Amino acid sequence: MSGLPLEGIRVVEMGQIVAGPTAGLLLGDMGADVIKVEPPDAGQESRMGNRRNGPFYYFNRNKRGIVINLASPEGREVAMRIINRADVLIENMAPGSMDRLGLGYAKVREANHRLIYCSLKGYLKGPYASRPLMDEPGQMASGLAFMTGPAGQPMRAGASVVDMGAATYAVLGVMAALMQREKTGKGQLITGGLFETALFYVGQHMATAQFTGEPSQPMRAQRHSGKRNGTAIYDLFTCKDDKQVFIGIVSDGQWRRICPIFGMEDLAADKHYDHNPGRAENHDMLKKRISDVCARHTRGEIVAMLDAADVCVAPLHSPSSVLEEDVHVNSEGRTLPVQIGDLAGRLPPIPYESDAYSFSVRHSAPKEPGRDSVAILRELGYSDGDAQALAAQGTVRGPGLG
Repeated sequence: MSGLPLEGIRVVEMGQIVAGPTAGLLLGDMGADVIKVEPPDAGQESRMGNRRNGPFYYFNRNKRGIVINLASPEGREVAMRIINRADVLIENMAPGSMDRLGLGYAKVREANHRLIYCSLKGYLKGPYASRPLMDEPGQMASGLAFMTGPAGQPMRAGASVVDMGAATYAVLGVMAALMQREKTGKGQLITGGLFETALFYVGQHMATAQFTGEPSQPMRAQRHSGKRNGTAIYDLFTCKDDKQVFIGIVSDGQWRRICPIFGMEDLAADKHYDHNPGRAENHDMLKKRISDVCARHTRGEIVAMLDAADVCVAPLHSPSSVLEEDVHVNSEGRTLPVQIGDLAGRLPPIPYESDAYSFSVRHSAPKEPGRDSVAILRELGYSDGDAQALAAQGTVRGPGLG
């Protein structure tokens, strides 16, 4: 196994809540040395973006932490020393905040022309560029929530998919910028947009609407219309043990394979059901037949039956139950051991594998704000006396200071 791909890359993250920290997480997991800069009131209940809760411990592993008061000249000097040594800067503050602090791209690139400056904002260039935006309203404004919920009931996804997606695409831009820097020697500004990420997700539905000339319908409303090939059965079913299972008959071959094991030979012999349009016309009857079989078996039995028949099947889990019960999730490499506050836990790694390296947790998320302030200040050339003086005036904070 070789080293991680971003070993030797230095990142400074001025991130909060989800989007900025996700970008730092991705780079940190891939081996970059990520320094997370937090405000003086980090960790307090009133500080939503840096509150020590479950998501904080997920999004902030493999980072070192320092607390800096960026509103003070001395704090900005500390920050600039970090930035001058960095390859990448990540920030997801409100539009204009970094410029007001004197840390905007135009300013810092004068000191570090090789810096890749990664901003995560609500919108990219356009009439809305100065508007703030968050994950859920981004889903609403883009059409994603419309497509997710039932007709007339727009619904956000059950995860911060827009924040995390925007960070992921921005990191893709950062990686491309690092490659270009090898040729040009120059950094660049990369901006990720939450709204544009959600818009990218619904591009497939935009294409369908333009191709057919018909208005978009929520995915649930489309499901049994007969227009989506292979998905006449794409539903949740309740089993004997009151647990639920999702069954998707997505091909004619799967239909032929499910019929004998579910006692539906009579339907298999009827040519009307050979293809999806015929099955879709009789969705309610087919769902009733499959429901009756599921009601006589436990969820585990249904999953085993259909898995053996190569039919698409998935147990319905919660985040807790999939972590506790799923054999795949509990196999080697599918989770990483992490500290979640004072608890030893397990959380997912980045969802790709390489045959050259594997992921690990080098640093747990900083439970105490400024956990690594002393070590980072020493690396920046501050003496211990200097560090104590900065702490005394409220510029920095951390264990061993003040």
